[in-house]
Amino acid sequence: MNLNLSVAGRVLASALVCFSILSALPAAQPTEGRQVISDPAIQRAEGQRIAAEARALAPKASSTNTATLRLFGSNRKLRAEIPVTIRTTVTDDQWQTDYTSGDGLRFRVSRSHNTPSRYAVGRETGQLEPASNLLLPFAGSDFWLVDLGLDFFHWPEQRLLSKEQRRSEACFVIESVTAKPTPGGYSRVVTWLDQGTLGIVAAEAYDTRGKLLKEFQPKSFKKVNGQWHLKEMEIRNEQTDSRTSLVFDVEVQ
Repeated sequence: MNLNLSVAGRVLASALVCFSILSALPAAQPTEGRQVISDPAIQRAEGQRIAAEARALAPKASSTNTATLRLFGSNRKLRAEIPVTIRTTVTDDQWQTDYTSGDGLRFRVSRSHNTPSRYAVGRETGQLEPASNLLLPFAGSDFWLVDLGLDFFHWPEQRLLSKEQRRSEACFVIESVTAKPTPGGYSRVVTWLDQGTLGIVAAEAYDTRGKLLKEFQPKSFKKVNGQWHLKEMEIRNEQTDSRTSLVFDVEVQ
């Protein structure tokens, strides 16, 4: 089964939309046919190549998505539901994605080809200012501002750890490491990328002590006009035991 991922949704400078059009992904299956890459030189060379290809992906057209953030506490109880509008604007040489909550909070991620993301925050009706804190939660959720830009693909150390099945898809397993992590942020990110499209199938982010901090994964899909669209994605904070689901508004065929 091929992963049919629209690039407009793929880039998580469209991070919340990075899985927006996919083929059906069934529940997670046991890993089969895992190929471990043991040669350090091949790990680095292939890791850099795949990360560069992932960085080069860009949306082809402007788009607008609406969704609802569902915030759950450590007691598993729903504590808030927040409407969100995600608008991506594409120009000749760059694109930007605005994430706007129902109360007017706006996060903006701007990208140019193969350059790190630029971040701004503010109110929907006011001037946005460059963000000084990339660990700022969006609307009180488990999504941080830095989660929206996929900056880890720009870190200097990229390694291909293995090729394996994840959620029944053939994946590259890429480890991204930074020697200078932001205090309280990520030092290492492991990403499962579909080998055909480089769509993100799952990701794990580790803190500065090497402990698992967050897990990202798609949860459910709906068929629209013959294609499978992401209906829900989830991020779990393993250290606070909280989680946030982003439920997209898609019309079911």
